[in-house]
Amino acid sequence: MRVLEPGKNTEAWTIRHRCTGWGHGDFGCEALLEIERNDLMYSSGISESGLGTFQPAVSFECPCCGGLTDLGIIDWPPNYKNLKRLHVQKEETFTD
Repeated sequence: MRVLEPGKNTEAWTIRHRCTGWGHGDFGCEALLEIERNDLMYSSGISESGLGTFQPAVSFECPCCGGLTDLGIIDWPPNYKNLKRLHVQKEETFTD
């Protein structure tokens, strides 16, 4: 194949972000990370357990503490729905 005109997206997508635990109830370790597209996971907002819905999210797992942090929607990469899937199940709360 021959390239007739190079595309506009020739650089790999990256973002710098701190591990905050935002969106997952964690506090995070505050590590400053350079995150690449393949570090991200997408959740559609539909619970696998069928217990309702929540907000769609693009998240990353911190390599320092293992906590998850959601990115603000303005920081989501193009074609975010093609990211690997984050499988989140809401915890059930039972009261007597």
